[in-house]
Amino acid sequence: MVASVEKEWWKDLDLNYTGENNFASFFSSNGNIHSYPAKAVPEMVVSLLKKLKEEYSITKVSDPFVGSGTVALECKYLGLDFYGSDLNPLSILLARTKSLTVTNTSYIEKSLKTFTDSINQKYKTASLVELSKFDNIEYWFKPQTIKELSFIKQEINIFLQGCSQKYKETFALILLTAFSSTIRESSLTRNSEFKLYRMSPGDIDKFNIDSLLVFKDKIENLLSLLVETKKISKSKTITDIQMKNAKDLSHLSGKKIDAILTSPPYGDSQSTVAYGQFSRLSLQWSKDLLSRYLGITTTVDNVDEYLLGGKKSACNTSLRHVIRSSKTLKKLFLEMKRVCQQDAKHYQDLVYELMKVMKGIKENNSDISILISNKELFELTKERVRLDYYRMLNKSGELSNKEIKVRARELTEMFMNKLTEVDRSSELIQELASKLPYVKDTLNRKVTALPRRVKSVLHFFKELYIVVEQTDRILVDGGVQAWIVGHRTILGSITVDMAEVLNDWFVSLGYDKVITLHRQYSFKRLPHHINSTVTRKNEIKTMMEEHIVIVRKPKTPVE
Repeated sequence: MVASVEKEWWKDLDLNYTGENNFASFFSSNGNIHSYPAKAVPEMVVSLLKKLKEEYSITKVSDPFVGSGTVALECKYLGLDFYGSDLNPLSILLARTKSLTVTNTSYIEKSLKTFTDSINQKYKTASLVELSKFDNIEYWFKPQTIKELSFIKQEINIFLQGCSQKYKETFALILLTAFSSTIRESSLTRNSEFKLYRMSPGDIDKFNIDSLLVFKDKIENLLSLLVETKKISKSKTITDIQMKNAKDLSHLSGKKIDAILTSPPYGDSQSTVAYGQFSRLSLQWSKDLLSRYLGITTTVDNVDEYLLGGKKSACNTSLRHVIRSSKTLKKLFLEMKRVCQQDAKHYQDLVYELMKVMKGIKENNSDISILISNKELFELTKERVRLDYYRMLNKSGELSNKEIKVRARELTEMFMNKLTEVDRSSELIQELASKLPYVKDTLNRKVTALPRRVKSVLHFFKELYIVVEQTDRILVDGGVQAWIVGHRTILGSITVDMAEVLNDWFVSLGYDKVITLHRQYSFKRLPHHINSTVTRKNEIKTMMEEHIVIVRKPKTPVE
């Protein structure tokens, strides 16, 4: 069947869902088993799967970037076999838990209730708790929290040691997922963000949490979701989730995968979503239990360096071949080179202007008109002032993080307004002089970072191309692929057309281009804008729209 006919199948599919990002498409729930960065929308995933099942009669689906397991769970609901992989150990834990089939529900519920009740009772009388230790544990957790989490971990280990083999995996998945979620909620991180940022001292003073109570609530919520899932799951299916690299899917050879549905990273972890940072504290607490009871091994604390595009992720593919396989990527490469050269000259010119100001102050010339009239230099200086005030206020420990931000902005405005006055005190000029070398350093770092940024973008695309080749190798002739991507912005102004890069690659591999669908983000957890890394004033639009690339592998002609 030609792609133009297939295209008609998809035109009536509305993917612009609104509302909460539910645990699953098949029932509305305010609960969730665990937070996770950039989770796919269940309603969208199930709509795509239903269409693939209806039009292509698929039975086996693979997702090489399984994440928290949304595709895995929706496949189970629709009676499809699923094969998933990821390099993040926490991802494997969550995906396996989300797609878990709970048998003998009453026994599991009773056992877990007895366990959580006993923990609370035992903790009240515990005279000695062996405290867990890892680098910077005291930085991320209060002493009382460390004691409570250490006790929970100790009791989980004792419980799992005494479990029958038949239920050990089920209990381990539930308990360790609940434990991981408790760790995140009990930490001194700013939980609204996925990267690791510590609360302000003022917020830390006010932060008090009962980790034992949180853990109990997490188990109850998780178990109720799993029980509900079991009630509406269709038939018994295969769900196989392994900690494997998407760049090598040889473990799936011979499985006859007839559909790929995946949402890959949109860039390296440093510049997009830091999955490793998000997972680090949970893994530091529980990696020994994950290995012992679930066979999920954690080899490094910073998994970001090994994920797609990471600086320690090896890639031997020819960049020339990758670029030649996509006219869109070739155009992007040329545009990056142009912008890189243009921006480097611009920042060097700003350094030259800034040095004239610095030289004048050094020679007791208080004329800073160059700084005042140059909007970008003015904003760079303003950002440096704001950062200094922020650090000073944060160190004092008297205000919450929100209050610190507001007060830092207020003090910065006062300082910059004084700079624009005709009569400036010598003290004000000298304070300004102490900040300008840091502004200069910022500009120089930007100049040296530009070519590295281009190199990292190309490294990511080299690695993504390998994944595309791997999915092609495991897909049966006539199989279909659906990739959910976003168009990110790089170097401040260049939009990366991920959908067309993928389309180009698949066409170069002989695929039929079926259709590219589009939907607006309504509640996927990503920022609407990011700030320029130089001035922090120029807002850059992030991925406000998702694009679903659908392509089909041709069938081998019958001789």
